[in-house]
Amino acid sequence: MSTYNKINSTTNFKGERKRHILASSVLVVLVLAVTATVTVVSLTGPRRKGPNGPGEEVSTAIVFGSPVREYTSILKNCSLTELQYNSTLKWWESHKRVTVAAPLGTPVLATFAGTVTSIQSHTKFGQQVTIEHRDGLKTVYSNLDNKNLQVAEGQRVEKGQQIGVVGQTANNEFTATPHLQIEVYKNNKRIDPNDYIDFPIK
Repeated sequence: MSTYNKINSTTNFKGERKRHILASSVLVVLVLAVTATVTVVSLTGPRRKGPNGPGEEVSTAIVFGSPVREYTSILKNCSLTELQYNSTLKWWESHKRVTVAAPLGTPVLATFAGTVTSIQSHTKFGQQVTIEHRDGLKTVYSNLDNKNLQVAEGQRVEKGQQIGVVGQTANNEFTATPHLQIEVYKNNKRIDPNDYIDFPIK
């Protein structure tokens, strides 16, 4: 082999080697990039389609809305242990709910998505609707008008959906201003509704 051919062969070999090294480097970079992407996705969890398009993070936290839209006032706040005077029944009692002033016919709204598990006419609390949410939470709406219910047992409701209107069916606070009574349960134990609901107070 001539000296020229030897030099040319050596040059070609070096060129091929450089191309192989470059291709290998690019492949390594691509593998590392894909691995990093898979790791990030696995750490952050699946991304569902949010209101602003696919890929938006969707919050799973429970945030209750108000059971009435209009600004209102609280007639009697929740007191799980402290006694309050009931002017209708003429005695002192714990008040394990919030009594919200609202004109007759005011729309009553589901505070969070859930399933209607009970609709009943209670001797003391009047027309009641019970909605079970997730995470052991349940809300009970009392003193509803029994002729204007918007839901049925077993029905799925969304947050803010109307379930009925304020009535005058409760006997335990019949002489009070027209109102809605609302209770919140956590794992079948009454808790203070103020822990979950930001009432629109005047």
